[in-house]
Parts: sequence; C-alpha cells; structure tokens
Amino acid sequence: MAETLDRLLEQGEEVQSREAFVKQNGKAVKVRVSDTIYCRAGSMIAYQGQIKFESTSGGVGKWIKKKLTGEGFPLMKATGRGELFLADDAAEVTILKLEGETLLVEGRHLLAFEDSIDWDISVIRGAGVASGGMFTCKLSGHGYVAISSHGEPIALEAPVVVDPNAVIGWTAGVSPKVKTDINLKTLLGKSSGETFQLHFTGEGRVLIQPAELHSFGKVE
Repeated sequence: MAETLDRLLEQGEEVQSREAFVKQNGKAVKVRVSDTIYCRAGSMIAYQGQIKFESTSGGVGKWIKKKLTGEGFPLMKATGRGELFLADDAAEVTILKLEGETLLVEGRHLLAFEDSIDWDISVIRGAGVASGGMFTCKLSGHGYVAISSHGEPIALEAPVVVDPNAVIGWTAGVSPKVKTDINLKTLLGKSSGETFQLHFTGEGRVLIQPAELHSFGKVE
C-alpha cells in the first residue's frame, strides 16, 4: 500500500532530543555538535547549522600510525554548531555511552565519538589477507560513541573464537590473537586456502555482528 506524502513526512520527522547523540532511526544517528566531534570519513549524509569538516591525524603519533597502515582508518573532525546526521550504507546503528570504560572498535564499525573521549589507533597484523590487518580504535573516558553493524550486535563472553569479518569490537581485559586453520568452506567448494580467526582470551566481552560480509563497511 502506498504512503501518502503527509504520512511519509510525519514518519521521517527529525528526532528532537537534548542528548548529544540520538538515533534518527535504526540506520542513522543525529549528533548535536556544539564544538568538536569525530566521525568516519564519508559518513555524513546531512547537516544543519554551521559545521566545518576536515581530515584529522590525531597528533604526530597517530599520523605516523596512519601512514604506516596505509590510511586504513580515515577520520573527519566536525567542528562548529548544528545537527549532524551520519550513516553507514544503511547499516544498523548503536549508540553507546562510555562512563570511564575502555572499548576497542574495529575500524569499519566506528561511526562517531565525542571529543571528550581519548582515542588511539592500532592494527592487528594478519587478521585479514585482503586488508593486511584489522584496524582498531581504542576509546577511553566519558562520552558518546556510535557504531554500525550488519544486524544487531551480539555480546559474547571471552574466551571465544570469531571470524574477523564478524568482529565489531571488544572490552578492556580481552586480548585477541590471530590463529589460522583449515578453511572448512573448502570442503564445501565455496572457498580455498587458510581461514583467519581471532581467538579472544581474558575477562570481558566481544561484540560481533550476525554476518561475515567482507564488503560491509569497507574502508577505501
């Protein structure tokens, strides 16, 4: 059944909230920018007000890491005042509020975070042949974080072994180690060679998405 124009406009009305980060719907986040926030390059779908965008290196140390990893973790800095709308190719969006915790997020799933959060970039070599590794961002402190995923995130207790393409992130206290194994898909004629898995140990949780799509959230 076709929607009337009025009904469509009513359903898609902008969400009003005093919170810095709020879901516009399940696929987009609305960020109230009052100074500076960080977001993944290419995630902006619209904005209202006076907001300026620029690429960021996050300091000399992070700049060196980005150069060494081939710019595998492109971030934008949005500065000004207004409302910023972000999305990731119609993926599910989840908003988290860190209250002194530490969360490590795989680069393809980090959508945005507040300037009040300390961050650093690292790479897990060998976690993927095509990408040359898994780029992660360590987020610590207080503030909002927005992540994207193909489907609703699943939180699993460590120890656990997961497919790198399904990993969203993990909490402090958990450490990943790359392990290789016979690719079981070879037995089904769907793939060949080795498969890379991540073995998480320690105390904490690992966030995964209910999919292992190589192309989802791809960083160009």
